[in-house]
Amino acid sequence: MPALPEPRCFATTIADPVSRLAARAAHTADASQRQRLLDQLQRDLREALASGRDEVLTLAAASAIPPAAGLALWEALDRAINTPADPESALVARAFAIPVVFVAAGLAAAEISGVIPDEKAIARVLQTHGALGPAHNFGLSRALCAETSLESASPSRQYALLRGVESGTAETRLDLASARIRLESADESVHLRFLVGIVVAPAQAPSFLQTAGDIGSWGMPLSRELLAQLGQAGLSLLPIPRPAAGPMKALYEGRRAREEIAFQAFASRELRRLRSETGDPEAEIAALESGSIGVRLLSRFDTARTRTHRWKLDALDDLADVTASILGLLADCRVSPVRVLERVVPDAQFLGG
Repeated sequence: MPALPEPRCFATTIADPVSRLAARAAHTADASQRQRLLDQLQRDLREALASGRDEVLTLAAASAIPPAAGLALWEALDRAINTPADPESALVARAFAIPVVFVAAGLAAAEISGVIPDEKAIARVLQTHGALGPAHNFGLSRALCAETSLESASPSRQYALLRGVESGTAETRLDLASARIRLESADESVHLRFLVGIVVAPAQAPSFLQTAGDIGSWGMPLSRELLAQLGQAGLSLLPIPRPAAGPMKALYEGRRAREEIAFQAFASRELRRLRSETGDPEAEIAALESGSIGVRLLSRFDTARTRTHRWKLDALDDLADVTASILGLLADCRVSPVRVLERVVPDAQFLGG
């Protein structure tokens, strides 16, 4: 497979001790040693959470560590947030987020509400289709949250809230700011939001993240329920839920899903147009200085008919995996030839043709 050059900058030396521990765990080949490092990472994070030291986590988040280390760090943080302070606790309260990618078209200057009118109906869908498992209590926020809501939420406050839920001194509610979706044109657009909540279950029972792992059973019913509650006359709206995860991992999974679905929508739309106008196009792929991947569809017969798309790389994205996804979709769409540029290109130069 052709390889793109890495357009992102990662630190060669990691000063932050938490990030350094995550990097060691991610790149240790021995499974038992890796597990010991991950256990130590989770203990360090739990100590920071229990003492309210969010600055430790902020510093780690700001470190430009490689994707594998970053993913190990966020997964460990999710586990630390969702682990009781008392190992003998009979109940465990866990925070979760469900990424939902919305594909919208048909209305210009319209808004989609950032508040779910009936969150209990959403909970019933999850319960009816087996996602909740043995949950004793389940609280779902009415807010559709943007990425910034999850990013700015205090991990130590979430940790304290969950421990309060376990002791019966706090409600099963994770309140984050809602974010409506503003449509600037009637053209197709892709937007990311999150459903967030807290689930309480017996300590020895499967967690919600396990029982909700089979999105095939509840994904389509949830999509229909969201459409019924948020749809508008004249608006084409497709909600696409992704599997539930801890809040930090859900951020990454949601961003990846948004970029993948946005690229699929671009390829489907523009290939249909180009083929109807000038025949089969060629394609070029390049790593861009902004830390994105640029894809350009070019007519073989009319150089003015060029369509471009930018896939924004997340700090946790594996470049080879993203490249394979793009090349795979172009191959499925029978686009040939596809040229992969060997150098990092300025965005304006590539996107401007």
